[in-house]
Order: sequence, then structure tokens, then C-alpha cells
Amino acid sequence: MTAPPNHAGIAYTRFKGQRNLPYKEAEPYKSSLYYWWWAFLRRNKQYRNTCGKFGAGKMAHLYRDFGDVFDGTFLEWWDDHQSLFAEQSFVGEHNDNHGKLTYQIDPSRPLHHIQEEVKALHMRAQAIMPAGRSTVTSTAQYPIYTNVSAHTLHRVISVWDLKQTHPTDSAYDLGILAGLRPNLMSLSKYGATRTSKALEIERHNKRARISISNQTNRYLRTAEQYIHNVGHGEFPKALRR
Repeated sequence: MTAPPNHAGIAYTRFKGQRNLPYKEAEPYKSSLYYWWWAFLRRNKQYRNTCGKFGAGKMAHLYRDFGDVFDGTFLEWWDDHQSLFAEQSFVGEHNDNHGKLTYQIDPSRPLHHIQEEVKALHMRAQAIMPAGRSTVTSTAQYPIYTNVSAHTLHRVISVWDLKQTHPTDSAYDLGILAGLRPNLMSLSKYGATRTSKALEIERHNKRARISISNQTNRYLRTAEQYIHNVGHGEFPKALRR
């Protein structure tokens, strides 16, 4: 249900449309949430330890599905593990040009999920529901928890990585390193510090720095939750900001 990484085969699917890159000159596959699932899982220390022990440890159950995410590139990993995110039930092709659809049902799924899917198919067939608007619930073994832009995920993981390499830096300094830009006002060219204008500038700049610090801390809290929850097979999941 969510766009997979860009590759040659995508050009012939419904995911062929242009996608926004998370940053300038990023590899096209980084527009996919599945790349970020892999990237955040690599930041989970317990999962790293399990990979280092060839699947033994607290996350052995997840390792059986995801394998060693540190062995090779993302695309190599994706080729072997994309079935984890594949839908299990699907709408087939039209039969005999009579508008009939073949629909595969997984009887182990909740009845209300199946009912929602059938209702959505019927409404689209009657032109009540426009194509593209779907209430179909994902049947993937590991469904995407919620949609988050690749740009946001890139910013979140960048701030997290900077914190690991600059553990003593302030939240403000980390934000500046990550590319956040405070709306600072220029100080008086005459060096005045006691005038009303100078005091106004000082208060404004203090608020601007606090804003950057708060934003950085939100990114760090979100990253921590993403990294924790991806170790439980849920991504991107962050319930507290």
C-alpha cells in the first residue's frame, strides 16, 4: 500500500509517479518509508547486538524476519526482505471484460477488515468512491504505522546521529549543525547594549535560540521513539512529541 523504493520495475506500477526526495541529490530509494525503516532499525542498539551475535539475543524473533541489516546495502537487503511488507490479499485482474474482479480473502483476518475492503471495492465499482481513496486495511506482515515524509525522517535521524557524535553539545548547537536556521536579528553596529532597541533585539534572539533548542529536542524525542518501536516491528511510531 506504501510506495516501495524506486527501481526499474516501479515504472510499470501504480507507484511510478514522481516522489519528493528527502534532501537534494538523495538517492531515489530514500523517498521510500521502507528505506527509513531499515535505517532506523540500524540505530537500535539491542538489534545491533543481536546481529553481532548472528541472531542470538533479545531480538532474535525480529532477526528471524529482518536478518542482519548491517550486512550489505539497503537495496541488497530490500531484494531479500520486501515480502515482509507485501499485501497478503489483493484485487485481481478484470475477467472476460465483464468488469468482474477476483478478490482473495484471508479468513484469519478480522471480519470487519474484510467487510471494509469489499465495501470499498463495491463503492468504487459504482463510482461512489473516487479511485485512489481507499479504506482498505493493510494485510502486510509489517504494515507502515503512519505516513511521515521522507524529509522529516531524514531530519530526525540526522539530529539523532549528530547527538551520538557530539554528545556534549547543546540542543541549540546540534540544531545549527543539523541545518536549522534561527531567525536572529543583527546586533547594533555601534555596540549598544542598554538601549530599548538593543534590549528588544536581545529578547528576540533569545526566543529564536529557545525555538531551535525546542525543535531539536522534539526531533531527539521522536527519534528515540522511532528507534525503540522499530525494534518491536512498528514504524514510524512516535506517540509523544
